[in-house]
Amino acid sequence: MKVLRSSAITWVITMLFAAGFVVRHSAAQTISAKTSKDILRERIATIFRETFTQLETRIEVNGQWITATTFSPPTTEHVEEIRRYGDEAIPILSEYLNQGTGWEKYLAMRFLGSIGGKSIIDPLRRVALHHPSPNFRTDALLWLSGARWDLAAPIIRQAARKDRFPEVRKQAQAILAQH
Repeated sequence: MKVLRSSAITWVITMLFAAGFVVRHSAAQTISAKTSKDILRERIATIFRETFTQLETRIEVNGQWITATTFSPPTTEHVEEIRRYGDEAIPILSEYLNQGTGWEKYLAMRFLGSIGGKSIIDPLRRVALHHPSPNFRTDALLWLSGARWDLAAPIIRQAARKDRFPEVRKQAQAILAQH
């Protein structure tokens, strides 16, 4: 009877240890698992880095190396990839509009324009009507002009009437005249 009790206790301890190991192992997997949004965010960040890297040229000036950056559009492959992500990419690209550098903002608007549809209207509206830079407001208006016209037109009309910079108003009026 003593042997049976000892075996039962050993079995219970073994099972508790095994259960603890399984639970601990699965919790570790849950913590380290990336969501599809995390993977998409990383891929978009990589596309941005690749785009900017191909624009950099190192030149020597008076014995010092300087990195010069010249902007050119993203590759067709990158544009197509972002387009395939569709609405899933819009919140991530919108983050670049809110906190990115100037180049990142422009690239984000370019990618939003390539996605199209009604989901790009709100992020581009915020830039077109509220960004401090008239150049970004003008760019946002241009990308909006390729979106659903019934949703974009009121924003463009507002910019044509109320923007504080004549260049932005003129660009908005030119877009309206084309439609």
